[in-house]
Amino acid sequence: MRSHFGRGFLTLAAVVCAAPGLAQTKITAGLVSRSAVNWPEYVAQAEGFFKDEKLDVDPIYVGGVAGVAQQTTAGSLDLGDTNFEMAVNAISGGAPLSIIGATTIKYPYSLMTSPNVKTAADLKGKSVILPVPKNDIDTFFSMWSAANGLKPGDVDRIYDGASTNRYAALVAGAVAGAAVTSPLDFTAAAAGYNKLVDFGSYVKGYGFIGVVARKDWAAKNANTVKAYLRAVARAVDWLYQPANRDRAIEVLMKETKQDRAVSEKTYAYFVDELKPFSKGVAVPDADFDNVLKAAMDNGVVKNKDANRSMFVDLSYAPK
Repeated sequence: MRSHFGRGFLTLAAVVCAAPGLAQTKITAGLVSRSAVNWPEYVAQAEGFFKDEKLDVDPIYVGGVAGVAQQTTAGSLDLGDTNFEMAVNAISGGAPLSIIGATTIKYPYSLMTSPNVKTAADLKGKSVILPVPKNDIDTFFSMWSAANGLKPGDVDRIYDGASTNRYAALVAGAVAGAAVTSPLDFTAAAAGYNKLVDFGSYVKGYGFIGVVARKDWAAKNANTVKAYLRAVARAVDWLYQPANRDRAIEVLMKETKQDRAVSEKTYAYFVDELKPFSKGVAVPDADFDNVLKAAMDNGVVKNKDANRSMFVDLSYAPK
């Protein structure tokens, strides 16, 4: 696997012929960072589900949801995972993308804080690091702050698109709080940091991660797109089977470089409790519509007649 940040490199789907009858279609798939959010893709790779679909998937770690949308639009990526809100913003701004499926429909994010920050009031005069300004977690933090007596300006906000970078800022003492996904939240808790907000429990009915592809590329490579989504959907089903627990934990450990104790806690939270992964990579109507409504309310989407058909194309989804 390779990691590319901020590079504009052109990749096209290509057929790699290893031997007669074993031809595989090579594609690049954009991911943000190494976290449990990408667990279905990790499983599809590790368990050979992509290979079964005759796909050679090269995961590219971009470092932010905006980067995935930008690089997919530019043709540097064939498809990729970005959040619904970023996809809606990009498409409304003219990006020739479609949301072709969803992998994660709940927010497995926590606001982890320094040991001395145990309440909302303790954040006053301090800094937190969040993923993207005026985007989902930023909005949710504002909602939570207001509900807990914090006023605008009480907390300084800085931003970085990668969970690993935000965690590093927290550990370095550069911020008092960091929004991170699993398993980094459990890693932080084991090191003595506090979980001040569990966004997975706090946020309801608001879609998270969608798979996006350029419309022209998807149309020309329909069978490849369908194969990719079938493999990911199969991985989601596999993850939810209790018999696969130990193997799922091993896969996560390998991909995120976290120890077993942290990975076991992540499994318990994700698979047993939160259940964030979308079966059949479906895009739930209400979850998407709430994202679109928010984008219309804040003026990002200016078309008052905007509807899901302008953003979502489920013609490639597993039947």
